[in-house]
Formats: sequence, C-alpha cells, structure tokens
Amino acid sequence: MTAIMKPILWITLSLVLCSYLIGCASGPPRPSWISKIEAFMEPIGPEEILKFPEEEKISFDQLLIELGQAEVIFAGETHDQVEQHQIQVRILHELLKRDRSPVVAMEMLQKDQQASLDRWSQGLLTEEEFLKEVQWETTWGFDYSLYKPILDSVRENRLKVLGLNTQRELVRKVGQNGIEGLSPEERRKLPEMDLADRQYRSYLTFIFNEHQEGLAKEFDYFYQAQCLWDETMAEALAEFIKSPEGIGKAILVVAGSGHIVFDFGIPNRLKRRVSVPYKTIVLKEWNKKMNSDFAFSGISKPIADFLWITKPNPPEPKKPRIGVVLKTKEGEKGLWVDQVIPGSPAEKAGLQVGDRLLSVEGKEITKVKDIHDALAEKGWGRDVNFSILRDGSKKEITITLPPLEE
Repeated sequence: MTAIMKPILWITLSLVLCSYLIGCASGPPRPSWISKIEAFMEPIGPEEILKFPEEEKISFDQLLIELGQAEVIFAGETHDQVEQHQIQVRILHELLKRDRSPVVAMEMLQKDQQASLDRWSQGLLTEEEFLKEVQWETTWGFDYSLYKPILDSVRENRLKVLGLNTQRELVRKVGQNGIEGLSPEERRKLPEMDLADRQYRSYLTFIFNEHQEGLAKEFDYFYQAQCLWDETMAEALAEFIKSPEGIGKAILVVAGSGHIVFDFGIPNRLKRRVSVPYKTIVLKEWNKKMNSDFAFSGISKPIADFLWITKPNPPEPKKPRIGVVLKTKEGEKGLWVDQVIPGSPAEKAGLQVGDRLLSVEGKEITKVKDIHDALAEKGWGRDVNFSILRDGSKKEITITLPPLEE
C-alpha cells in the first residue's frame, strides 16, 4: 500500500506472526504434528484440513460437525490471502443454514466504532459511508475487497458485526513507549492485562529475535502491545457473550492467525474471562517450504484444533509505494504523514512527519486510494508530484519512484 499502514515495530512483527506463524528452523526436534504438513502437495485442493490432536485429514462437512458445539469459532487468517477470506464466508453461510444465529467479530474493526457497525448491519449506511465512518484505509489499510464478501453477507442477512479492536493510537503508544509511557487517563482505558504467560513470551521472543535485531526494552514494548491487542479483543468478546444480546449466538472470530495460534492470544484470554466452548482454525497458505514455517518447537501441542492449508494468491505485479504511514483528521481534508519509512522514496524526497498531503498529480487527495491510483498510473521509475502543507505553508514536492528491480 502507498500508506504502509502498519510498519511500526509492534505491528510489523504482529503481521509476521500472521504470515509466518512460527518462524525459522532452529532448536530441538520438531513436534510430530509438523511432519503431517509434508502430506500437502501441489495441486492444493479446496479442503486440505487437518484435525488435531488426531492428526487426521477431514472434509469440510466433517469440520462443520466438529464445530457444532462451539459457541466461538476462531478463523485465523493471513490478511492478504484471498482463499482464506472465501473460507471464512463459507463457514458463515453454513452457520446461517444451520440456524446458529451467527455473529461476526472482527479484529479489523474497533470497539468504539460499534454504532457505525450496527448501522451497517441494519442497512442504514452505503458502502462509501461505512468505509468513511470506520476510517478503513487508515485504521486497517488492507484492501477492502478482501473483506467485502463477509461484510456484505452481514448486511444482507442483518447479522451483528462486532468490533473487537482497541484504538490504534493507544496500541501504537504502548508499542513505542510501553504501558508506563501512557498517561493516567490512557491507562484507565486498558483492559485487565496478563503479562506473565512465559510460553507466550518465549514464542514472541523467538519471532522478535528472528525478524528484528532490537533491544530488550523494544521487545518488552512489543510484547505489551501484543498483549494489549489480545486482551482488548478477548474483553470485547467476553462482554458480548455475557450480554443478553449474546445469548444463543455462534460467534465467528475473524482475526490474524498470530492472535490465535496455540491459544496464546485471544482464546486463552477469553477463557480467563468466561467459560465457553470454542474451536480454533488456523488458515495457512501452502508453499514449498512449509515445514520451515512451522519450525518453532518451544511448544509440543498442535498449533490449533484445525489447520487448513490454502492455495497461495495468484502472483500479482508488484505495485510502487512511496513508504509512509498516513492518518486522517476528522472534519479536515487531506491525509497527514504519521511516519516516514527509513530509506523510502518519501524520505529521500524530504517528506516529513506532520506534512499534510493535499493533492497528487494535481488531483485532490480525499482517501488513500487516490494516491494508490496515481502511483499505479505513473508506474515504476517515474516522478510523482504532490502538493503538501507544512507549517502553514503550501509546498510542492516530487517523489521519485524506484525502478521495478529495486
């Protein structure tokens, strides 16, 4: 994305959790269940599902039987994988057929957006109004078309969609300066926090060390931010389950796999708050070296109740990006630069944090897609002209996109 919405340390590593699940090969012998992954060979079929702890392959119909008593179903995704979103919709439709009164609970949406989510469910918002009210591009940022089928199903069937996440700014602050860096008012917004899970900490330490050479203090902040993310989503789920509205509902949780694997993230924290039968499904795209993706062996138990191997996305042309994190301000036009990625075209051109992007190639910027479209039209190796506002003065800035080979 032009606005790399989540490049801050704690978010970058959280996305690593969702994408790679368990890291790179090292340590003691791997648990036996990992060897079952070798059975998945190209071409990958539509129902490559492993059930644990039996380590046996099952069909989708069998999976549905297994999910029959679960009040909460966690469907952990890699956010940009098309087939995984199709599977989530497929599960939702089956819950509807079985009169399970499904609710869709989503990491991608925030708790404080619930009023807008309810209006969407009731058919009171257009798609454009919905995306604007939940600030999709700057609070989540992944292509909305990936999530459109499930959100369309919510609206068409007048289902409840539950926002799980906390305010991005709060988690960002914890990721940068830790809980101690929050103001007293901000600390009062925190859910009940458990930071003492040694296995979870060990797992996240492994991920952190494999993908980031950082200081111990930086890891502590990352760990606190990850726990805050998990605890907030677990709290939102527990509150709904305990409410009159939650009685008799089957809740489909759509979240990144990093929040679900080994029950570390949301499931264990939900269990601490409320006793409810649940099942976990981790969706993992196939690749030729999948075994190395599952090489973290600090835990012998299976990664989830079910592991579903999916076809990888078809290859797409790489798209040019300028390398910034953007944010909006309510009631004001344009987008603000919240972070400039080191070494990016934006940094090389002199773009600064706090700059307000007004137009690109002479066209007014109202949303991130305006920038996406302009970059796509220009293409690799070309100059892109922006009008910005800096310290009250309007300026013109030219960002040179790198050649494709870079």
